Amino acid sequence: MILLGVLILAGLVLSAWRLLDHRADRKAMRELVGAQPAQSPVFAAEMVADLPEPARRYFLYTIEPGTPLATVARIRMTGRFGMGDRSNPNYLDFEATQVLAMPSGFVWKMRARRGLMRLSGSDSQRWTRFWLMGLLPVARFGGDPDHTRSAGFVCRHMWKLAIILVRTSIFRSLWPM
Repeated sequence: MILLGVLILAGLVLSAWRLLDHRADRKAMRELVGAQPAQSPVFAAEMVADLPEPARRYFLYTIEPGTPLATVARIRMTGRFGMGDRSNPNYLDFEATQVLAMPSGFVWKMRARRGLMRLSGSDSQRWTRFWLMGLLPVARFGGDPDHTRSAGFVCRHMWKLAIILVRTSIFRSLWPM
């Protein structure tokens, strides 16, 4: 009877811990979305005038002048999440939402499953946290300068084109290149 009580208590504590993670994910996503300026800069040919000719031609072909240049993006994705190696990828089907906000950061929140197997969690410039079956924490990292620096490196490179385009705009003062 005591063992059952301990198991129930442990399950409740782990569930509450996971709920706190979900709340922190949603809060961080809301904060990042709130970082989008009310008035986004708009694309102008002058923004790419100093780029090499092939890059300039590419941007002028793909982005119409006057197009707002968002600094925040919400991306929904589905696919397969590999849990094995090259010879046996052991894929799980996954769904994820990512919010990218330059230069503030990002949050990637995912759920994956195959049969009864469940994996969920999130990654950001502040943390990496993953749960097995929604109750067992299997990865918890972050809260240190190395994690923040490495996540910032990834985020900066994912948004490199946006930085190039608005380098003469607000980003030069926020994130010097």
